[in-house]
Amino acid sequence: MGEVWRAYDERLHRTVAVKRMRVPVGPEAERVTRLAMREGRIAARLQHPGAITVYDVTDDDGNPCLVMEYLPSTSLSAALASTGPLSPEEAARVGFAIAAALAAAHEAGIVHRDVKPGNVLLGEDERVKITDFGISRLAADSAVTATSTVKGTPAYLAPEVARGDVATFASDVFSLGATLYAAVEGVPPFGRDDNPIALLYRVSTGVFEPPTRAGALTPLLLRMLDVDPAARPTMAEVRDALDAVEHDPIAFVPTQQLAPVEPVQAETMLVEPPVQVEARRRRKSALVVLVALAVLAGGTVAALALLDDQASGVAAPTSPPDSTQAPPPTAQPTTAQPTTAEPTTTVPPAVNPVAPTPGDPATALTDYYGLMPAGLDKGWERLTEKFQRYPAGGFGGYQNFWGSVRDVRISDVSSIGENTLKATIDYRFADGRSVREVHRYVLVNAGGQWKIDQSTVLSSRPV
Repeated sequence: MGEVWRAYDERLHRTVAVKRMRVPVGPEAERVTRLAMREGRIAARLQHPGAITVYDVTDDDGNPCLVMEYLPSTSLSAALASTGPLSPEEAARVGFAIAAALAAAHEAGIVHRDVKPGNVLLGEDERVKITDFGISRLAADSAVTATSTVKGTPAYLAPEVARGDVATFASDVFSLGATLYAAVEGVPPFGRDDNPIALLYRVSTGVFEPPTRAGALTPLLLRMLDVDPAARPTMAEVRDALDAVEHDPIAFVPTQQLAPVEPVQAETMLVEPPVQVEARRRRKSALVVLVALAVLAGGTVAALALLDDQASGVAAPTSPPDSTQAPPPTAQPTTAQPTTAEPTTTVPPAVNPVAPTPGDPATALTDYYGLMPAGLDKGWERLTEKFQRYPAGGFGGYQNFWGSVRDVRISDVSSIGENTLKATIDYRFADGRSVREVHRYVLVNAGGQWKIDQSTVLSSRPV
C-alpha cells in the first residue's frame, strides 16, 4: 500500500493529497508502473461529488504518484471503531453517496475493485466520498502475496474474486454490500481472521450469517451479497434503493412467538319452562348473559383454531364454508298464565376465518402472487412507485429477482392492522433452493386498486 501525503499545489494554489505507490522490485516493476499510470489516468476521468477526484498522475523516481482532491475527514472504518455500528438509516445515507459515485464510475467503465470501510471518507457537513478509484488493482496492497491474482481486501471481496475470477461491476456491488453489512453489524459478513488464506476460503464459499441489525436494509443487503453475480442488483439500482431507505425507511418488526393459550369450551345451556312472569324475566336476563359468554367462548375457540392452522402452515380458506344459523325464536304473547316451553339447546354461532373478498387488500395480495413469476408486467402495475424504487430496485432489479424464481406460493394471509397483512411466502428457485419467508405488507388504495406499498421480511429459512 502506498503512502498518502497532504501537499500544496504551488501552481494552482490549492491543498491536495498525493499518494505515492510502491512498485515491487524485479522484472514486474516496469509493467506495474505502466499499468498504474494508465489506471490513474482512467480514474482521473471520473468527476462526481461522491468520489475523491484524481487530478493527475505523475512519476517520482520511478514510483507512480496520484495527485488527488484533499478532504479533511475520517474513514468509515475508523468511525466504526470509535463509535460503533450505524443505524440502518445512517448506513443508507452513507451508502447512497457511495453507490451514486460507483454507479457513475461503472457508467464510465471503471471498476473500483477495493470498496471497503477504509476507502469511505466521512467529512464535515455530512459529506461522504469514496477514494482509491482504479488503484486497488495496482497497489499490491492485499493481504495475499504479490504474485497472487487476488487483489483487494479479503474481508470485503466478492466470492468470485476470492476464487480468482476477474472483478466486475457486480463485484463492486458485493463489496459495497459487505461494507454496509459491517456498518450496521459491526463486523464484515465473513468475520475477521489473521490468516488471509482461511478468510479467503470462507469468502469464496459465499456463506455468511444473515444480518440481525440491518432493519429496512436487510432485503437489499441479501440481494447485494448474493453468491451469484448475475442475481445482484446493478449499482444504479442499489443507489435508488438506498435513497428510498434513507428517506422513507420501513420499520423492522421481529418475529414474535405467541404464548400458548388454554382453549375455552362453550357451554350448553338448557332453558326450563317458565312458571310465572317474574321468573321468566329473571331467566331471560340470565339467558342473555349466558349467550354472551358462549359467543365469547366460541370466538376464542375459533381464534385458537385459526392460530393452529397458521402454526401448521395451513392456508386460510379462499371462500367461507357454508354455515347455517338457526332463525331467531318466534316471540310468544305474554300472559299471566304459566306457559310451557320445549327444552332448547343454544349453540354459539360458528366463527370462521373471513376469506378475502374482491377489492380488499388480502385478495389483492393473493392475486399478485398468483401472477408471479410469469406475469411481471401485470405484477409491476400492482406496486406503488415507492415500492418499485425499493425494495424492487427498478424494473431491472424486479426482473432479475423474479427471473431466478421457478415457483411461488402464498399462504396464511392474515390482517394485523389497517391495510397491513402478514403472509407466508414459499419460493422455489431455479437453482433448486426452496425458501419459506414470513412477510409483513402494507397496501394502499390507489385509484380504486390496492397496491403493495411496503414489504418487510420478518423471517426467512430454507426448507
